[in-house]
Amino acid sequence: MARLQLARRSLLATAILPLLGNPSRADDLRDIAMAVSSTSFVLGGVLIGQQAGLFEKRGIRLKIVVMDSGSAAMSALLGGSVQFAVAGPGELLAARARGVDVAVVASLYHNFAGSLVLSKSTAAKLAVHPDAPQRDRLKALDGLVIAVPSATSALLAPVRSAALAAGATIRFTYMAQPAMVAALESGAIDGFVASFPFAGKPILKGTGITWINGVGGDLPAASLPASSSTMLAAVSYVGANRAMVAMVQNVMADIGTYIRANPGEAKVMLAKGYPQLGGDEVALAFDAQKGNWTNPFLTIDDMRHELELLRASTDLPGLANLDISKTLIPPP
Repeated sequence: MARLQLARRSLLATAILPLLGNPSRADDLRDIAMAVSSTSFVLGGVLIGQQAGLFEKRGIRLKIVVMDSGSAAMSALLGGSVQFAVAGPGELLAARARGVDVAVVASLYHNFAGSLVLSKSTAAKLAVHPDAPQRDRLKALDGLVIAVPSATSALLAPVRSAALAAGATIRFTYMAQPAMVAALESGAIDGFVASFPFAGKPILKGTGITWINGVGGDLPAASLPASSSTMLAAVSYVGANRAMVAMVQNVMADIGTYIRANPGEAKVMLAKGYPQLGGDEVALAFDAQKGNWTNPFLTIDDMRHELELLRASTDLPGLANLDISKTLIPPP
């Protein structure tokens, strides 16, 4: 009798298992969240990695949380509601100067991600043509009201540094990138510095003109940043979760390898990551920027250069004594 009952239980279990389904590999994924201020193309590499399943291959499920600003993203990181946040190197250095113990896990975008766009009406009033030499175009910005995301944004220091070297003092104002297009069209600002796709919207609508093509390297070499966007983590989190941080860093290296080895597939994944954009926009963005998503790790010399750029644009207490050696989390 006992054997018969055991056999019945076995048959019942065999019947139920297909209904329950096999345990999914997704059940073993470790969830992480990353706060961002916008979904501009500085996140292009990350979104390619998401769509290609590169995070899952390393056992990670990434959630991107869009916040109102870089400050809000940093607050979410420090409050522990997310494990990572995206900010420019200048924002990291400013935070460390204030005693906030955060560090760079990876660089998301090599070089400068922004372009300076003027309204067509403003450009028409200038005595300088859009095709004039770089220095003349920079000098023509003197006194103009130009929007940037924040006082420590990676989009500010390079432009301010280059303009000052050309003899121009720009009147900077601060607003989120998605709000810049409407502000330009209403005449509230003369121009803005933003990443794509935001920098491209006035161009496509015919209301703006690219004055400084930062993505194309249209800035003096001394003013070009090593990175426009970095993934940050609290040092305390890194210490307690070094294996997880190493997994994330490995994914960032995987993304660079994937883009270089499979550019056609990577372009398709970028389009999936930005379904609101047209094919032409995605193709142009990928062809112009794909190399900027393939250099995930910064050096100490890179951070020294970033510090020089920041100090040239702001007089923030604590920058002079900043220990650069503690700004980077070494890759595995």
